[in-house]
Amino acid sequence: MKKRLAIMLFMASCGVAQAADQAGSEAETYIAGLCALNGEQQTTSASKEDYVQQLKNMIMRGSAPYGMDKPEFNQDEAEKVADAYSKLPEDVKQRNLKDAEACKKATLAQYQKAE
Repeated sequence: MKKRLAIMLFMASCGVAQAADQAGSEAETYIAGLCALNGEQQTTSASKEDYVQQLKNMIMRGSAPYGMDKPEFNQDEAEKVADAYSKLPEDVKQRNLKDAEACKKATLAQYQKAE
């Protein structure tokens, strides 16, 4: 009985760890996408809602309509990322338009502050 309970607890903890890892991975994907999109468009003046829509469009474009494993769009995670990016100072956003890595680092740091 104790062995079964230990196995069940182990399996549950693995599921929680995987879910946390997946959320972090989604956030990093959304951050990278947002920085790439802003670098291409050379603009930092969009609203949070615009950023979320751009991320949604990016995810949907990345999946084939006939594909079996279509990526799901996580609205909550995208909103958190857009909020983090929006809270960056304007001068940081402007400097990072040409440097995607710096953009990702700054946005990720802001995102982690919010959590």
